[in-house]
Amino acid sequence: MARVHNIPVHYHTMESNEMQRWIDEGCELFFVAEYSHKLPVLADVRFKGVNIHSSRLPQGRSYYPIECAMERQLDETGVTLHKLASTIDSGDILAQRSYPIEQNDDSIYIYLKSAQNALEMTKKVMADFEKAWRTATPQQQSQPYWKRPSAELMTINHNMTVAQAKEIYRRYNKMSVVIINGRLYYIDGFSTGNVIIESGDKNIIFVHKKRILYGLKDGHVRLDIDAMPAEKRVI
Repeated sequence: MARVHNIPVHYHTMESNEMQRWIDEGCELFFVAEYSHKLPVLADVRFKGVNIHSSRLPQGRSYYPIECAMERQLDETGVTLHKLASTIDSGDILAQRSYPIEQNDDSIYIYLKSAQNALEMTKKVMADFEKAWRTATPQQQSQPYWKRPSAELMTINHNMTVAQAKEIYRRYNKMSVVIINGRLYYIDGFSTGNVIIESGDKNIIFVHKKRILYGLKDGHVRLDIDAMPAEKRVI
């Protein structure tokens, strides 16, 4: 959509001086979606910035709002369009929607729900942006910041059942990890099997260097794995 309308798209960190140059050249809006950096909020009265956040703010202030919502076993979450503010996820709300977390939804499917709702909301807000900006609702209620889920919650181990391992991957997807010979590996792909693999040092079978069969209490899981950097070893 940005390409169609000749709107520049950036993925890198933007500094205040670069943003100021854009404003001086006529930029009227900075629009942030799934951006992995914090955009500076300029004092210039011409500055306007909007962010899409995958929770129903003020609940779910977090870099991991969907995974944290599933960790808390919420049955509903949402997506919010809000003004950029100096404090993360605290700006006035321009638009907001809720949607359910169904029992079989995994975190990627929830992100897709968020994206679909965000697109519809953005089109509606941009149809009369000045009114949406002028009538935005301040976030009244203070809510705690949801921190990244602990490593323990995201780690699959041999003492789990297949159902427990499946639930971890449902919630955290590629944030899920497994430990092999004292090294952490991200899980890139996941499926289950009922055959029990031998215990002891034979409860991991390498199909090839990036795919394993990993034994659990009542079966096994078939994992595609990706090694973390060498410095991220288990202590």
